[in-house]
Amino acid sequence: MLFFRKLLLVLFWLGVLIATLSPFSQLEPLKESDSLESFEQWQIPTRLSALSQADQKKLLQRLAYPRSEIPARPLPDFNAITDVRKKKKAFFDYLRPHVRRENQRLLLLREQLLEIEDKKRKNMRLHIDEYAFLYSLYDEFRLDITETDMASLQELLLRVDIIPESLVLMQAANESAWGTSRFAVEGYNFFGQWCFREGCGLVPLNRAEDQFHEVARFEDAAAAISSYFYNLNTFHTYESLRQIRWKLREEDRPIRGEALAHGLHAYSERGEEYIEEITAMIRYNRRFLED
Repeated sequence: MLFFRKLLLVLFWLGVLIATLSPFSQLEPLKESDSLESFEQWQIPTRLSALSQADQKKLLQRLAYPRSEIPARPLPDFNAITDVRKKKKAFFDYLRPHVRRENQRLLLLREQLLEIEDKKRKNMRLHIDEYAFLYSLYDEFRLDITETDMASLQELLLRVDIIPESLVLMQAANESAWGTSRFAVEGYNFFGQWCFREGCGLVPLNRAEDQFHEVARFEDAAAAISSYFYNLNTFHTYESLRQIRWKLREEDRPIRGEALAHGLHAYSERGEEYIEEITAMIRYNRRFLED
């Protein structure tokens, strides 16, 4: 039985390699210069290491973050903006395009997943490039799955979904002191994200001698926001947030930041107090969040 299971998996991946001979028609093309080196480690599916460079490009089309669509801008000096209303507007205007681009990408992936789910529900045969698409998503969203049954698709749909703009922007404001913190200014870190490899980020000034974490440094705002989305959509500590989102989908209710904030118990050691603070900030700043 184990032998046949392994044989089936090998056959699937042979199909994946064949599928990479033609790019996914719905996806945006990569530049010729793009390669694995242009991606953060968390963005690279583990199984891609077995592919040729040309094949990697074709499967990485879906993962590429097309930053050329949003002109790169240095971080404004938010400390220099003394008018509170103008500072808030400037902060949201700076981050909002990247948040929307990430949510658009997730909605595109989700739409394709729902089409595949519909085919499975109707007992229709999947095309080989659809298998390739599913397995690359399993890797990107860190699911150790080898099946393509309905349960596996639903587990993937639980992760491939949007994060409300209001929640992203208010957490960024809270964690970065409206873009004025040292970690935001020196490393585009708006969300207090840690890393654990020496030299991967900025060492906190008050870090204890027995601690080894650093505060991650990012190339730009787009990379920081992509990493934040990845964390909330994949880490087991935010399973409750994803369950809240799934329930809202099932009930055909809007996915709002205040609702998903209740799945952030693990984000801060302050727990419920942190959640109350984020939800209060969303309510108080609603007029700035509405664009």
